[in-house]
Amino acid sequence: MNLKRVFAGVAAAATMLGGLALGATTANAADGDQTITINNPQAGHTYTAYRFATFDNPQNMTENGKDVSYVDVNTVPEMKNAVATAAGSVPKPYTSNPAAYVATLPPAQLRTFANSLTEQIEGMNPKPTSYTPAENGIFTLPEGWYAILDTQNGTATPTATAIVATAVNGATHLTVNGISPEANIEAPGSYNVKSANAAAPMNVKKQVKLSTADDSTLSNNADIHDGAQVTYVVSAEIPAAAAGYTNYKFTFVDEAASGLTIAAAPESVTAGEDKVPQTAADGEPYYEFVAQGTNGAKNSTLTIYNAQKYAGKTITLTYNATAAFGDVNSLQNTVNSFAYLDGAAEGQQGTVASGYSNTATVKTHDVTFTKVGVGSDAAGLEGAQFAIKNADGKYGTYANNTWTWDAETASLAATSARNGEVSFLNLAAGTYTVEEIKAPAGYAQNLLPSFQITVGTDDTVTLDNAGNTLGLASTVGKVIQVQNVKSVTQLPLTGAAGITMLVVVALLLGGAGALIAVRSRSLKRQLNA
Repeated sequence: MNLKRVFAGVAAAATMLGGLALGATTANAADGDQTITINNPQAGHTYTAYRFATFDNPQNMTENGKDVSYVDVNTVPEMKNAVATAAGSVPKPYTSNPAAYVATLPPAQLRTFANSLTEQIEGMNPKPTSYTPAENGIFTLPEGWYAILDTQNGTATPTATAIVATAVNGATHLTVNGISPEANIEAPGSYNVKSANAAAPMNVKKQVKLSTADDSTLSNNADIHDGAQVTYVVSAEIPAAAAGYTNYKFTFVDEAASGLTIAAAPESVTAGEDKVPQTAADGEPYYEFVAQGTNGAKNSTLTIYNAQKYAGKTITLTYNATAAFGDVNSLQNTVNSFAYLDGAAEGQQGTVASGYSNTATVKTHDVTFTKVGVGSDAAGLEGAQFAIKNADGKYGTYANNTWTWDAETASLAATSARNGEVSFLNLAAGTYTVEEIKAPAGYAQNLLPSFQITVGTDDTVTLDNAGNTLGLASTVGKVIQVQNVKSVTQLPLTGAAGITMLVVVALLLGGAGALIAVRSRSLKRQLNA
């Protein structure tokens, strides 16, 4: 058989071997011309087709119900030197027809050929005959084998040149003879754009899941208690152009603050509605998740291999982390996604979804108030002990940077310092009841204040008068002050405390009145004796 005789699929196979998946074949144009359709053309890019080989002597036959065409491949004369140079060392049987040799190249060499041919074409003066697509992204051109350059601002996009064949003599199914089965092509005549812009992940989102039961409660900010577990949901879309790569590796890289401890395994990894298996059928890893701090890792990462099969789907990673705030009230982590194309060392970074962020923040708030007494203690009172209760009626304790809310009875949570300052650190926003459970020595243990506060997401702390029993809590300037008293007569005469004091005074007066009446009757009996 003549060395230059190969199947038309050899030419078409270059599309897939060069990392480009083909779409459906378009109808033949008039006058024997064919069409090549650009799928996913990129705004601001220019596509130009250069024919470097023709197809001659087509021989059609039916194989397994498919129309197949055999052809001779002939190098276009004006492109012979460029093709030979790009192909590298061309064996003697092919020196007069280097395009026929190119048809035998394996995928890696064909990709190298495409990149090199781009440089040769850019350096040619004058340029060889070229074709441009119509506005609808469809080339109309003679049958043949083409290099389609993807350029932006006059410069070819690296590794994006497509090697594409037209349909031959109307055949839409091509089988490569003597080439590996991977070279078999079902549908020549179109291709997915292969460029960094087209293949980079899209619509990246990073959110905090506020409710374990409802995915609709997703936000970029969350108020939590120190030591709480949070759930992060990270997503990005793999573009349709990913289907055109034989080796498309997808990664999430999550840069977390040191106070966040990432769980060793994710809750889930999905592609659309489908679960991504961790291990492939051959036992090789399908995805790998490395938590921050694991084996010295600075960031947590998710890597999905052979992700081209998920082209057009959204990858969603759900994982847990535990927050330890320490001396800060805010912890952030930022996620970026990357696509590594055909084994490239440098990844193409994904774009953030409009209206969203790739950074999520969890935060806490500090509550501080001043404990005062009477007389010389009015500037600050040391040694008062307090408990705090959340809106669910559970008392909290704070130890080792962790709040625990499970106590049914009041437990010590804070003690006033020498200057009277009392602090509850790293609380979530919400409503709390603060109860004094022990007064300092010399102060009434039966007249202990209790009051409600609301901690806002903006760090404000507001005293709620409705829950201010005995009226011993007040706002002075912007600072909450909580007073201790030594006797009931020192209670303020306002609000609930005033009512309490009036009741006590009334009881005392009533008791005194009763005592006077008893003594009066006793004296009267003595006088009448």
